[in-house]
Amino acid sequence: MTRQPHPSPTAPLSGEPLALELANTTYIDGGLRGHRVDALTTTDQLTAWASEHAGQFSDELPAVLVERACTPRTHEQFLSLREALRSCLQSVVEHAVPNGESLAVINGFSRYSASRLEISPGNPVVVTRRWQVDDPWLIALGEVASDACRLLMPDLIGQVRACPAPGCILFFVKSHPRREWCSPVCGNRARVARHARAGRTAPGTA
Repeated sequence: MTRQPHPSPTAPLSGEPLALELANTTYIDGGLRGHRVDALTTTDQLTAWASEHAGQFSDELPAVLVERACTPRTHEQFLSLREALRSCLQSVVEHAVPNGESLAVINGFSRYSASRLEISPGNPVVVTRRWQVDDPWLIALGEVASDACRLLMPDLIGQVRACPAPGCILFFVKSHPRREWCSPVCGNRARVARHARAGRTAPGTA
């Protein structure tokens, strides 16, 4: 019988680039007075996360991932990459230079995504992707890290945002000129907080 991975907590945001999807697997549930949630506390949750984002990996990779169990070591590496991503992204949105250690982690893992194409006889010929490492989980790790490198290139880096809503720690790409928050929920929370501040400072208030 195939062992089914336990689902991870439902993240409040989806549809972002793969690197942001990993960074956003830790979030605040409940706003400013909420609590921090880690959606990747186990190897099963990481397996479920990879399955949920199968469409963002190389076409050949998801089918191979399901055949290889995620190990505790792999889990630790993904968490290390997530920490480096969050540190780097926070620096970027604050217009600061990212920490060298964080960049080294991202660059180190990115090398696992290296691959080449091979042609085999056929009519038509068969083209197969071959990676330079055998472990599909390392390849997945590398593809997330490589996505971070693409995300921080000059044409995209200016669109990376940290959600300004009270209590939110999520990152997103400003995909529309009017998008200011990661989600409508955070937009509503920000408006409520702004209204409350205005009420406290209005003339004649105690």
